[in-house]
Amino acid sequence: MQDSIQQTLDELRKKYDDKVVGEAHRQFEHVRFGVSEITPDTELLQMLAHSIHNKKPLRVKCGIDPTGSDIHLGHLVPFRKMRQFQDLGHIGVVIIGDYTASIGDPTGLNEARQALDPETIKLNAQTYMQQVYTVVDRDRTEVCFQSEWFNDVTLRDVIQWAGQTTVARLLSHDTFMKRIESGNTLSLHELFYPILQGIDSVYIKADVELGGSDQKFNVLMGRDYQRHRNMRPQVAVLLPIVTGTCGTKKMSKSLGNYIAINDQPFDKFGKIMSIPDRLMGEYFQYLTDISPAEFEQITAGLEKGVLHPNETKKDLAQRIVTFFHGEEVGREMRTQFENVFKKGEVPEDTPTYSSATEDSLINVLVTLGLIDSKKEVRRLLQQNAIGFVDGDKITDESFVINSSSAGKVIKIGKRKFLRIE
Repeated sequence: MQDSIQQTLDELRKKYDDKVVGEAHRQFEHVRFGVSEITPDTELLQMLAHSIHNKKPLRVKCGIDPTGSDIHLGHLVPFRKMRQFQDLGHIGVVIIGDYTASIGDPTGLNEARQALDPETIKLNAQTYMQQVYTVVDRDRTEVCFQSEWFNDVTLRDVIQWAGQTTVARLLSHDTFMKRIESGNTLSLHELFYPILQGIDSVYIKADVELGGSDQKFNVLMGRDYQRHRNMRPQVAVLLPIVTGTCGTKKMSKSLGNYIAINDQPFDKFGKIMSIPDRLMGEYFQYLTDISPAEFEQITAGLEKGVLHPNETKKDLAQRIVTFFHGEEVGREMRTQFENVFKKGEVPEDTPTYSSATEDSLINVLVTLGLIDSKKEVRRLLQQNAIGFVDGDKITDESFVINSSSAGKVIKIGKRKFLRIE
């Protein structure tokens, strides 16, 4: 790869002055740190040189399907890369997939995703963008809904798009192949997901599209459709899929191994501290703004035993909490974590509940937002994960908080507490 990059740099020097080529090379090296693949990488280098010479920012696309109300740190990996492009002077274009959301990015499941109503999609998109804006530069971000162009699409357009790809190509999609081989249902409308994602790139004139490594097929469809219209094809910049806190599977809400953007600072800190030591390098590289030089220093220090894994993990947790909540909160959460887990203290900001209002433990934990659902509370009870600090475990699903609980503290899981007054 270095040979092709060097050859491209030599060719660029015949067209542009050394200052332009040098800056293009600097930007290229900056954005390629932490990516899985750039396809084609030489085209990105050429795009950057052309952009710098003509003072015309690249349009860097990333799409999201607003199928839920919140996102986790893994979702933000491509948006972190978008921010790097923005800091270099380029434009981020966020596509709200209000059409693809009704299809659902095809998975290995044996049924298609249920269609969402427009109002739900609108509300989800608003909450998604609030969270995405914690990373991207609002002033250098365009937000586009697919309905801005797809509402005017005719059947003739759809047939024309379908005619610009083949069934064989669509069925070469790894996910589609697995669905068919396993005997699961594959609906005709699901085949249109990569087509619609590809057409997005035509309408917004994307130069670069960001996506997870599992999105390669869909992103390359954008290149195909742009090429059919004699447009300069976009470059695919693919990012890794982050491993969840469990240490074995990808970060996912359905698997419960995720760190949500909207998690409280102490929960974020604690979840990061729970990851296996071997994940620290991955989290430093993809979930923080660490430089390549510092990343190499930390990973080398861990390998040689110069850095203590637990203290390094605290540094990692503090960085991530600081990014979302500020330096002061980052420092406070580190101190609070050390007090709770080393000294056995209860956090100062522990939520309270008045024992004068008698209610079941399950209702109280869900009402206060300590646990998302009654089902999850029951699961924790069954796992002996709820109990009084310095006291007995609570296993009875019908347990009621009343005056007899006053003055006690209940610990929920590893990091959550409830003080009874």
